[in-house]
Amino acid sequence: MRVKLIKIGNSLGIRLPKPVILECDFKDELDLEVYQKTVVLSQPKLSRQGWRSAASEVLKTNPDAFKGAKEWQWDI
Repeated sequence: MRVKLIKIGNSLGIRLPKPVILECDFKDELDLEVYQKTVVLSQPKLSRQGWRSAASEVLKTNPDAFKGAKEWQWDI
């Protein structure tokens, strides 16, 4: 699929066709990466996504893995 660059203020951009947005389930923000002159758009990765399941797997193989660990106190 070809798309044209369009002027947006002092920048250039592209419009993504609605079927592409729906198929990829894009929302308000995207992650953009450039790899070997190729632009890749993807869903933003949540910073703690998968931590709970990873910790559960560790506990299955090593029940004492978190023994003695203290609760975190977040300063707000």
